[in-house]
Amino acid sequence: MEEMAVVDVSEERRRRRRAGDPRLSAEGREILARITTGDLADEFQAALDADVEADPILGGHPDDAA
Repeated sequence: MEEMAVVDVSEERRRRRRAGDPRLSAEGREILARITTGDLADEFQAALDADVEADPILGGHPDDAA
């Protein structure tokens, strides 16, 4: 049986979040920033709101309790 190192998962996630997503290019980061905080933020928020309203799991509608 091989030994496995115990890693603090939350610390690893924090480190990755601080480093940024390596799959995003500089252009991708710029677009993402525009979508979430820049000139496209209103359209992005409207799309999120529509998704939450349409999806009972995301929206947590009270009549969907099992």
